[in-house]
This record gives sequence, C-alpha cells and structure tokens, in this order.
Amino acid sequence: MKLLTVKQSRELDNIAINKMGIPGIDLMGKAGEIVAEYANNMISNVKNPRIAIICGKGNNAGDGYKAAVDLNDKGFLIDIFVIFDEKSISGDAKHFYDQCLAKKIPVKNVSNFQNNKYDLIIDAILGTGFSGELNDPISKITKLIKNQNALVLAIDVPSGVNANNGLVSPSAIKADLTVTMGYTKVGLLIQPAHLHCGEIICADIGFPDIYDDLPNAKYRTTGEELAFQYLKAPNVSTYKHQQGKVLVIAGSRGMTGAAILASNAAIRSGAGLVATVAPKSISTVYESNIIEGLTIAVEDNDSGCLTANNYKDIEKYFDWADVLLIGPGLGNYGSTLKLVEKIITSFNKPLVIDADALNIFTDNLDLLNAIKSDLIITPHFGEFGRLIKKDLGGIKTNLLENIEIFSNEYSCTLVAKNAPTFIANKNEIIVNTTGNQGMATGGTGDVLSGIIASFAAQGIPPQIAAELGVYVHGKAADLVSEDKGLRGLIASDITEYLPMVLKEYE
Repeated sequence: MKLLTVKQSRELDNIAINKMGIPGIDLMGKAGEIVAEYANNMISNVKNPRIAIICGKGNNAGDGYKAAVDLNDKGFLIDIFVIFDEKSISGDAKHFYDQCLAKKIPVKNVSNFQNNKYDLIIDAILGTGFSGELNDPISKITKLIKNQNALVLAIDVPSGVNANNGLVSPSAIKADLTVTMGYTKVGLLIQPAHLHCGEIICADIGFPDIYDDLPNAKYRTTGEELAFQYLKAPNVSTYKHQQGKVLVIAGSRGMTGAAILASNAAIRSGAGLVATVAPKSISTVYESNIIEGLTIAVEDNDSGCLTANNYKDIEKYFDWADVLLIGPGLGNYGSTLKLVEKIITSFNKPLVIDADALNIFTDNLDLLNAIKSDLIITPHFGEFGRLIKKDLGGIKTNLLENIEIFSNEYSCTLVAKNAPTFIANKNEIIVNTTGNQGMATGGTGDVLSGIIASFAAQGIPPQIAAELGVYVHGKAADLVSEDKGLRGLIASDITEYLPMVLKEYE
C-alpha cells in the first residue's frame, strides 16, 4: 500500500486542483459522500440513531458538512457543532455549509455539545496539519467526545494525531474508524497514533494518479507479495551448501544468548549452514545451544570476548560464507571494536550489522560509505539516535526527516526497529505491518538479524531480505501472541514459530 507524508498530501491537493484543474469542490464532495456511506454502515443496527458532526473551519470541516447533507438526505437526525466563528468558514467548505443551512440541518455552537447524547460522532475538526498539543477550545470538545461513549468516525486523521510522526496530543480523538483521503498518511501507521485510528479506510475521492511525481521519498507498507515470490519451497535437488551459508560473529561472556538466538533464527529461516564464531573459553555454551549449527572456537585467553587478535582465524571463513552477521552480544570492548572494523571493511559479500557492532559508527558515520559489501544495519531507535546524535525525542519528533536524510546520505539498507519498524534504502522507505508490543523483550532483535542474514544468504537481494525478515519476524510474533499472549512472549518463541509462517509461502 502506498503512503503519503503530510507534505506530499498537500502537494497532491495542489497539483490536482491548481495544475490539473480538478475542482476542489468535487474532491470535497466525494470525500463527504464516502464518509456518509461509512457512517451509515456504522450505525445500521442502531434504532433512531443520533449523529453529531463536530467541525473546525478548514477542508476537513467541509468534508463534514457534505457528509451531513448526505446523511440528512437519508433521514438521519444530524446536529452540526461548529468550534470557530461561522464567519471564518470559507472556500469549498462554505459551499457545503450553506447547503446544510438550506436544508435546515441544526448548526449549533460547540458549547451546547455536552447537553446531548449521540450514537455516532464524526470528527471533522482538524486535518493533516496538526502538530504539538491540542489547546482550548478544541481540547475541551475532544475530552467531551471521549466521555460520550459513542462510536467515532474520524475524517482523514483523528484530531490531535500527527499524520507525519505518529505522536498524539493527550486529548487526541480516539476513533473507531478513520476514513483517510486518497492515500493513507504515514503517521497513521505509527504508534501511538495507530491506536487512535481504529480501522483505517483509504477512500478514492478522485485524485489523479501522480504518486510517482510527488516530492521526497516514496513510502509504502510491507505485504505478502514478496514473501510468495521469494519464500517458495526450495528446489527438490538442492543441498545444504546451496541453501546459503551464514557466518555469525556474536556473543561474549554474559551475552552468549544473543549469539545463540541469532544463529538459531538463521537456521530456522532456511539457511543450509550456519557457523558461529565463539570465544574459546565459553564455546561449550554455543555448542550446547546451537545444535544444528557449527561452532568456530577462537582463542580468547579466558577473556570471554572476541578481540582484534582473532581476525586471521575468522578471515579464513570469508570465502566460505555467503553472508556475515556481526554484532549481537559482542560487547563494547575496545579490542572487539577494532576487530569489528577490520572485518566489516574487509568482507565483500552481504553484511548484516546489529547491536554492539553498530558502536563502530559512533562519531564515524562516513565508515558506512567505505564498506564494500551490500550492507544492512539494524539499529533500534535508541541506537539510531546515537548514530545521528539525537535523543529519542528528537528522533520521534522529526522521524521521517531523520530517516530520509540518513537513507539518502549513507549507502546501506537501514532497518530502524520501532513500532512499527522502517526499512529504508535511498528513496524508498517501507513501513512494516506485522508485530506487536509483546516483542518488547530482550533478544527479539537478535532473532531478526538472524532471519535477515539467512534470507540474504539464500540469494534474496539484501534490501528485500531486510524487508522480508522484518515482515516474517513480526508475523511469527503475531502467531506467538495468539497462542501464548503478549506478556509471556520471549525471543526464542519467535524462532520456534518461524516454520509456521514460512510454510504459508512454500
């Protein structure tokens, strides 16, 4: 599904109306008509329903006025509440407002809203331009709407929701259904905004097909099409060396679990062979827990971690490996980071860098463009913030801008792990549609890195391997939560459920 940023949404309006001559009144009329259809469906089982439409003063309000006209024509009892001075209503919205007056639909000041009880409330207050926090008088009415215990339909964007970054005002509308116009806005898929949208319906109101001509990066959601294309059953004559070989460099004393989770996830995702490099003093932990994989024990002098002295022993396996995964649980030791830098600048096949190995790019992001491999990095938002020198608040407030700038400047596929996860490469940014809050537990990122590395080792192009890895990872977690709930979900559960997800595409 294609998505739009707020800027792109405005440009689509501008091109449609001012350059292609599509009357704005026609677009608004179609939007209101569709809103009325869905409103009708929402209350089809309610006897003598009462409907309130709360209107601001812009195009969003115009959609509401047109919906009021159509619902009135169907015989519904409608009350329109206006928040601002009616003299401020202008343009196409004024056209449909005048129609409401002509049909004698009650138009009341919003101060009277709390004196009534409604079955359905249509939020036509604000559109895509909102940011920050709602203030009076809008915040007062949104709080009253919450207290009504009525069904809520939001037009385009629930009021109080930022359509770019997914942040919400404390008094934001929480809708049961959001009818968004033309294309879904990126922010509606980001938590916590997504929770405020209810079901999202994307309405075709007659915009021209000019998506590819809109400025900036192109956004879309993940979907199953690629899974059916790339995750078919292996060829009947294949053997383990043809199914992909993954070299995993991960783990240290106290964090062996990260290496084990990543390695087992790579195996469960279809890799033919997985070899995991282990500090010799703790290699038995690896061997006891990665039953179907290989262990490469290298001398660590009982330090429990990998160091630059291990490079030559590891380099021997570069030709053998199809993909190298480095980082989970390595630790942030100085000599370990020297090893990381030597490996990632020498290896020339697909490379997945996760977790502790990402520390090598702190104050040294130019190193990303010096790497010869097809590179995938998988930071969570905290790690991403450290890379670009922004705190978590700064990341989330300007989320899309941060991802776009990074993606255009650095030669890699970025997997920015959050709710949801973003997959970005140059001008394409993909928003994942699977997964749940139960994944907020240690080790799930290690599992993801193993899945991505496994898919890339099997010959799937790295950017697609990243997208598929994120999608399958989240889908497996969704299956786990259906069986085991959210709180009890652990990382190894996701690995256990991977075969059930992959089976669907074979």
